[in-house]
Amino acid sequence: MISLLVFALLLVGSHGFRFSMSSMRVIPPLRMSELLNPPSESRPDGTPSKTKNGMGPQKIKPTARYVAISVLADADAAGSFATRELEESPHYQSLDARDRAFARLLVATVERRFGQIDKVLECCIQKPNKGKHAHFIRATLRTGVAQLFFLRTRPFAAIKETVEVLRMYPNNPPIPEPMIKFVNGVLRNLSRPSNNETDDTAEMLGEKLLREKTSPQDNFSTWLLNQMRNDWGEKTAELICSEMMPPDDTSITPRIDLSTKFSLAAATGMNDYMEEIQLLMESLGGESILLPQFSIRGGSSLKGDVKLWPGYEEGAWWVQDSSSTLPALVLSSALHDKYHQCRLSELHVVDMCSAPGGKASQLLSVGFGHVTAIESNPRRSRRLTENLKRLDLLDKCQIVVEEGQNWVPPRPVHGILVDVPCSATGTGARRPDVLRRNPDLKELIEIQQLLANHCADTVLGEGGILVYATCSILKEESEDQVQKLIDRGNVETLPILPHEVPGFEDAIDNHGWLRVIPGVLGGNLRSTDGFFVARLIRK
Repeated sequence: MISLLVFALLLVGSHGFRFSMSSMRVIPPLRMSELLNPPSESRPDGTPSKTKNGMGPQKIKPTARYVAISVLADADAAGSFATRELEESPHYQSLDARDRAFARLLVATVERRFGQIDKVLECCIQKPNKGKHAHFIRATLRTGVAQLFFLRTRPFAAIKETVEVLRMYPNNPPIPEPMIKFVNGVLRNLSRPSNNETDDTAEMLGEKLLREKTSPQDNFSTWLLNQMRNDWGEKTAELICSEMMPPDDTSITPRIDLSTKFSLAAATGMNDYMEEIQLLMESLGGESILLPQFSIRGGSSLKGDVKLWPGYEEGAWWVQDSSSTLPALVLSSALHDKYHQCRLSELHVVDMCSAPGGKASQLLSVGFGHVTAIESNPRRSRRLTENLKRLDLLDKCQIVVEEGQNWVPPRPVHGILVDVPCSATGTGARRPDVLRRNPDLKELIEIQQLLANHCADTVLGEGGILVYATCSILKEESEDQVQKLIDRGNVETLPILPHEVPGFEDAIDNHGWLRVIPGVLGGNLRSTDGFFVARLIRK
């Protein structure tokens, strides 16, 4: 009897693919065009055809692999963020905690290693034409490669369970068996020894291709690599790449930083909340770390959905990267020094582009009496409202759903935080999809200038403080924009001082601005988002 593998390879060969059976190495590139454009398997009236056993499509309980592949396929088709799609998937929510964690790991690994995975596949598959099942097939192949060569899943489980997902395809027509055999053949071929060795320690063909034909920089767009080299030089660009794209995915621990209602006051020296922070850390687990600016980094014992972590329902904390806390920190510090703590309740501060609400929550928690959160996107404003409600801060905040450049306060405000829309390239370690995208930087820069100019000219009062911030590692969106704002003549730099940003002192540049580059700072802050913060005062 011909084995399933040999049958699959013969079948694939009949569609224009050839393998060398002696070493199981691919000879010419494979062609998928016929398989990705098969004849329709639905009836003329559009109803699905029956399966080979005479039964129609059956309802199947989703697995972690099915959820991950479905989300990756949908994101590929829509050009959206797979991690965001995952959180909104009802199938994902139906999984138990362990399977949700595995689905997240699969999606994150494919997103992070997207470029390298596709290079491995391109070594043995010609670029396929588009077809009805193309996105699902690509997502399945990518997920298989991610398991085999980045997560070190045993080949039998990685291939068998991944290929089985193709038979769970929910739409009509179902994926034809020849296409399923094709995916099985590709993954099995990649998992074979690269030479004639047969022991378990032999290097697989896919591992050899990964080592010889790819590099971590393949996961970055050429545009972004060139921008980083131009801005920071070759050495620092390599450091950023290595921090955002570590060599071994099995050692990656998700970095989740938490802000509390006590963090900002403790960091600015307004109040000593160490006892409260210590109690909260104990409830989160002994492995949690207190960062220099009083954020808490969750320990390895904290796993699964953050909504199930201690203190979430009670509104004791919110997720916020340590770098992202800096804009509110330097704004609060300057206003505290200028007006003194007893008058904070009389000050009006604005958080522009506010959702999801981390910075507004910081400003509210430190005691500002009038906080206005501006958010133009209705969907994001709903998330902002939900987050502030959970934290019991909603009643203290005025939320305005409006384009920031159109909003005019009844009277000038004392301080404004402008975290402008940007390329988000500093968040690549957590959102690897941004590293391979080519954003419309020209449009973003125009929006940034429009917002910053409006805030400086119309929103801010004389002597007021403006903090300009981005989560971008690009100077064009950050340092260059602030210099343009200063050159207009109505604001000047109010330098950020070392004692105001504990742990980030070395990130202050010679302008008195704050530039956080991933991988540059020491200790636990080596692993943090790239960020830029400049503090200005209205003349």
